[in-house]
Amino acid sequence: MLAIILSTFAAIFAVLYYLLQRRYNYWKKRNVPYIKPTPLLGNYGDFILQKKDISSVMEDLCKKMPNEPYIGVFYGTGPTLIVRDLELLKLITTKDFYYFHGREVSDHVHKEELTNNLFNSAGDEWKVMRQNLTPVFTSAKMKSMFPLIRNCSYEFEKLLDSESKMDGFEARIQVGRFTMACILSCGFGVDSGTMNGEYDKNNPFVNMGDAFFSVSPLSSLAFTLRSLWPTIFYALGLEIAPARMSQIMKNFMNSIFEARNYKSTSRNDFIDFILKFKQSTYLVGDSISNSKTGDNKKEQVLVTDTLLTAQCIVFFLAGYETSATTSNFTLYELAKHPEVQRKVQEEIDAYLQKTGNQLNYDVVTELPYTYACIEETMRLFPVLGMITREVMDAYTMPNGVLLEKGTRIYIPIREIQRDPKHFPEPEVFRPERFLGEERQKIAPYSYMPFGEGSRICLGMRFAKMQMLAGLVTLLKKFNVELADKNQTIVFDPLSGVTSPKIPLKFKVTPREGWESRVFTKN
Repeated sequence: MLAIILSTFAAIFAVLYYLLQRRYNYWKKRNVPYIKPTPLLGNYGDFILQKKDISSVMEDLCKKMPNEPYIGVFYGTGPTLIVRDLELLKLITTKDFYYFHGREVSDHVHKEELTNNLFNSAGDEWKVMRQNLTPVFTSAKMKSMFPLIRNCSYEFEKLLDSESKMDGFEARIQVGRFTMACILSCGFGVDSGTMNGEYDKNNPFVNMGDAFFSVSPLSSLAFTLRSLWPTIFYALGLEIAPARMSQIMKNFMNSIFEARNYKSTSRNDFIDFILKFKQSTYLVGDSISNSKTGDNKKEQVLVTDTLLTAQCIVFFLAGYETSATTSNFTLYELAKHPEVQRKVQEEIDAYLQKTGNQLNYDVVTELPYTYACIEETMRLFPVLGMITREVMDAYTMPNGVLLEKGTRIYIPIREIQRDPKHFPEPEVFRPERFLGEERQKIAPYSYMPFGEGSRICLGMRFAKMQMLAGLVTLLKKFNVELADKNQTIVFDPLSGVTSPKIPLKFKVTPREGWESRVFTKN
């Protein structure tokens, strides 16, 4: 009997091994340069086993074939193409976007209520939602929202006066409180109380921000398993966002709707747009196929509370994480480079002297060096160090290689932005890269911290506005140093975004003459 059992297991193992080996010949048969995978884990074992963050794994893979425009790898057992060539990236993100408009596992976004959002969705639903949400983020809308950002800056000024006295100032937490307040005020008309020392624990956005970005081995494993084997993941009844969270959010959104009598107001914020959508049965927009056929076909998307709630959540989560994380890394670089910090402060001081210590919308254009520091930070530490795409329809590359529908495309943003071919001395923090003639020399598609093409981040203007407001508020009064001058960045292998494994802590000290730079309220 034992011999039969052992023989059976051996036979099963042999069959699985054969099938895997056949699967792992996928790129070889297509004459695509590839890296030999490990059974089951593919080429991403260090990420799957939570030893390294996925962007670092991508960098390691690219170093093995530094001169190849693309590399065939396997994410688990799934064929994946890492694309680094800028001309190919132009085709994928812009020119031939129709064939690559979805993100990985896009067929499964409907399996959970909260994943069915603009960031994850694909096809006509994505296209229609994108068209209808784009007007929320125009320059005119940003300008109309800025007074709310300014009010948050006043509160942030007070918060810094008290929190700066603490040892080991964690800018990620304090700036996070500011960005959360900005998003909730500008987007939802909610005062979360995040900057008066009292978090509103009944506010699900506050709880969601804390829960969603507080990573653990278990939560990280759930995200990884969903991306590796989504069919099995959902067949087992697993979720990355519990259904109760969706219900809590629906209840919260309804309370906001009731407060506005289910009618849009003069605030012109995100909720106003959602209320306009709610008054319609369908949202109407162009078909995604138009970009392929040249037709003018229209599509409809049924408006449901679930759909609208999902858009609200992704707006909050994306805006909160992008701005807070980037501001934290910017302060890290400014603390390491005091001469750069002084130039930023001189620019801020000159701006405030010009405006009579008022923070106005023109801050987005009047502080070019300060924003260059933010852009250089995003080059070194893009929040999403990798962007995923999925082949939505069979596509033949310019060299004749056929990409089958369902193939994953991974774009190694952090690796590209640290490639010396695109940015000389890539490890050096040098904001001048993004000023004047040097900026003009940056090759298209070599710098994509907000993505590129038709799926470029809608909220990039909003992020710029609140990041500049936050840095002005902090640096007009304080000098920033690292609490541990020898601290270096080690990326957190559990986090889905670029994040330090050990929190960055700072020493902040009042600048000479700070009293003359206190905000003057309008």
